[in-house]
Amino acid sequence: MTPVPGEEERSVSLVILSEYQRRDAYLGPLLSSRMRRSGLDTRQKSLVTELVQGTVRMLGNLDWAIRQFSNRRLDSVDPMVLWVLRLSAYQLMYTDVPDYAACDIAAKLTRRNVGEAPVSYVNGVLRALARGMDGLNYPEPADDPAGYLEVRYSHPRWITEMWIDELGFEKAESVCRADNMPPSVSIRCNLTRVDRTALADSLKRKGVEVETGEVTPEALLIKGSGPLDALDEYKRGWFAVQDQGAMLVGHRVDACSGMRVCDMCSAPGGKSNHLAELMGDDGYILALDRSEGRLEMVMEAAGRLGNSIIETSVVDATTAGVTVDGLFDRVLLDAPCSGLGTLSRRPDIRWRRQPDDITGLAALQRSLITQGAMLVRPGGALIYSTCTISRTENEDVVLSFLGGHPEFEAIASGEDGSPFTLLLPGSDRCDGTFIAVLRRMK
Repeated sequence: MTPVPGEEERSVSLVILSEYQRRDAYLGPLLSSRMRRSGLDTRQKSLVTELVQGTVRMLGNLDWAIRQFSNRRLDSVDPMVLWVLRLSAYQLMYTDVPDYAACDIAAKLTRRNVGEAPVSYVNGVLRALARGMDGLNYPEPADDPAGYLEVRYSHPRWITEMWIDELGFEKAESVCRADNMPPSVSIRCNLTRVDRTALADSLKRKGVEVETGEVTPEALLIKGSGPLDALDEYKRGWFAVQDQGAMLVGHRVDACSGMRVCDMCSAPGGKSNHLAELMGDDGYILALDRSEGRLEMVMEAAGRLGNSIIETSVVDATTAGVTVDGLFDRVLLDAPCSGLGTLSRRPDIRWRRQPDDITGLAALQRSLITQGAMLVRPGGALIYSTCTISRTENEDVVLSFLGGHPEFEAIASGEDGSPFTLLLPGSDRCDGTFIAVLRRMK
């Protein structure tokens, strides 16, 4: 029998989705590993990536839609059959695959992976969904705002409730919507080697779509590039891949030539190397991390970018009494966090995180910020940043620290004069990013 076009890609997608659940694996590494060994061409890999990430991203929405047309509880459905339904529902609801093709391939996948018995059930659910999906009734935002965001934008309810409480409904909806869009890809121009216009022109000549970033002066937004590390400009050290929010962190550190800087949780080195560039490769940067292997990534990037002032040290900053040589003008703590500002890039994180994680991470962050304070010289500054959208991990950590450390003060860093900066995916075309700058007065 001649395979239906796209059947191979959907079969591979189904295997990956099933393995993702069975192994409770992180989706990004699993997908990368399977793509390297798949034997698929670039176009096929792109389709598999879209199908897998899209299905996981919209999982809550898909399950809600499937329930409307299933005569069985989803927790009673064979796991492989349920993944066939989810994968096929994603194609029906969010791609331009014809209804008949999605249903036909679903039947083939069910028959091949499970057997004949559930085929009629799968067919019935999907054909009913195809007919009725335009009339799906979502919860009313006025009656149940958190439930509306939960179902419409496929986010766990505890997240939608938290964001409505902290941001208000409109901003919360904007963030949820952005989380389901393709993530922006930004690069940081290495201004010690090339100016931004020259880099943009060089990339455009190779067919790369380039747009000037708005958050920092070295940012470029990229489309249609293929693997960025294959470009000559990358190999020459003209740019590094970095989110615009992370670039803004580097600027808020405000490190100048000749300064001593400590990056407490530095790997894989994006911020350490950005700081070296902002300092004109003049001064000293101590990059700490508890993983020697990850610190090697810091130095590999430094070699490619031409940064010579970075030194690394294997230090677990979560332990009491971090010991380093001397105090620093600037200490950057880019703290481990829940990553709720990166959901467009990491679609499985929304399902992996639980409310208790926030509490546990905040305790770790409070310990780290206290450790970092010991490394700051009088007149210097401690910069605290995360890539999450959670008051418990952001403002509350900083305010708790300031309450116990009167020798520090928060200095204005937001455009409105606020001591805190919070970038949101829905408005700033970057990951959610929190920044606070704390100056040591004595």
